[in-house]
Amino acid sequence: MRSHSALRVLFSGSLRLKCRSACCQRWYFTFNGAECAGPLPIEAIIYLDQGSPELNSTINIHRTSSVEGLCEGIGAGLVDVAIWVGTCSDYPKGDASTGWNSVSRIIIEELPK
Repeated sequence: MRSHSALRVLFSGSLRLKCRSACCQRWYFTFNGAECAGPLPIEAIIYLDQGSPELNSTINIHRTSSVEGLCEGIGAGLVDVAIWVGTCSDYPKGDASTGWNSVSRIIIEELPK
């Protein structure tokens, strides 16, 4: 509603990463298709060291997690807010999922500066 405010965003729900060897995935918010630049990106990562290749098994952990932060510099008007899953730089990609067998929530709140 205001051009001089910040958006507080919160995701709360299940995050899962699965892999046979070391892997990393990153969950992050976008605003109108771009990551927050002010003050910093709003993100969380999950890194797994390794499964057990000799037993042909994988690590498959579902975690209740939250991703939360503030984003400034967004103009007044309709804002498209999304949460995405991407890769971590310099780490192999795993098999990631968001939400499983529980309620997931995204809360968005405008805060005055």
